[in-house]
Amino acid sequence: MITFAVGSTCIALLLYLGFGVAVDTIEKTRRREAKKAMDVLSRALYADKDALGPMLVELRSISNRVLFGLALTIPLHFDDLLSTRLLEIIGSTTARQKIRRMSRSRFWHRRVRGARLSLILPDAEDVTNRLLRDPSAPVRAAVIESFGIDRIAQNAEQLLAALQDRNKSVRFTAQQALLRGDGRLVVPVAEALPSLDEDSVVRCLEVAANLRDPRLLPLIRQHGDSANPRARRLVAHATPFGVPDHQLYFLVAMLDDEDPSVRIAVIEAISRLRADWLANHLGAALGDQSWEVRRAAGLALGQLGTIGLLVLRQTLRGPDPYAHDMALQVLDAMAIDGAIQREDQLVVDGELDLLADWAAA
Repeated sequence: MITFAVGSTCIALLLYLGFGVAVDTIEKTRRREAKKAMDVLSRALYADKDALGPMLVELRSISNRVLFGLALTIPLHFDDLLSTRLLEIIGSTTARQKIRRMSRSRFWHRRVRGARLSLILPDAEDVTNRLLRDPSAPVRAAVIESFGIDRIAQNAEQLLAALQDRNKSVRFTAQQALLRGDGRLVVPVAEALPSLDEDSVVRCLEVAANLRDPRLLPLIRQHGDSANPRARRLVAHATPFGVPDHQLYFLVAMLDDEDPSVRIAVIEAISRLRADWLANHLGAALGDQSWEVRRAAGLALGQLGTIGLLVLRQTLRGPDPYAHDMALQVLDAMAIDGAIQREDQLVVDGELDLLADWAAA
């Protein structure tokens, strides 16, 4: 009995040691291959076409597993031009055919890996379209995550449609991709915004707020009377620079919104746009029933220069105690910060007439 136990223990120990040695050997081999691949890629990065051929032969001798691991980390460590060059080099090996097979696998986890690696494929339009329609949500999300700036622009319509995907993670991933996009998204966003459902409109307005393009303003302000307060807030956030003053009058109406967070967003938009001609409306907001709105209005006036300062000082003579208190707080803070002198807090005779003339103009 003892002999059997000792024999079993020895066998188990030998198996354990053998398995450990095998794992270590495989790991060392992968590290050597990874080091070799990085060495070849570093030389191939600046090589001309004649010198690139032998280097591709070296890369083809390296396992796809190692090349795939490198491909997934390259965009994290290089700029767009270098990443594109390195990925093209890797894509010139047999890895390209392997990725296409993975994207067609009947196993969803292999299709996920193929989707993540599709960034290597220079002609991936057919693969991308197929994966974006994949029945598995992780696959759809994975291919969207692989998009660089150019592919985001090329697949803008599909990404905007994905904002209405039945899966929450896909919707989130599509929005994050669109938020990484550039000005090439303006036209697709303008075309998609009128046809999206209520929840998707909110996500699209966040994208529009990130783009801040004047061409989107007519479509953005149509949602100023949305039933969703989040959409109304985003209308204010998405209002861009570079539009004529008369196109900003809708913000005045939104200052009467029933939701304090919307009123605050509008006030912050007026401050961000430096729309000092709306300073009197901010002065009226100093008497808002919400302290947060009054505070936002006071801070906004403090950032509007001379006109904002005039409105704050005018408020000190007004009858509203709440507006008076907030104006005094803001002026005191500006004096402490050195933005104004203490004597600038006092109202000077005749300046209220000047302010009235300015407002009338």
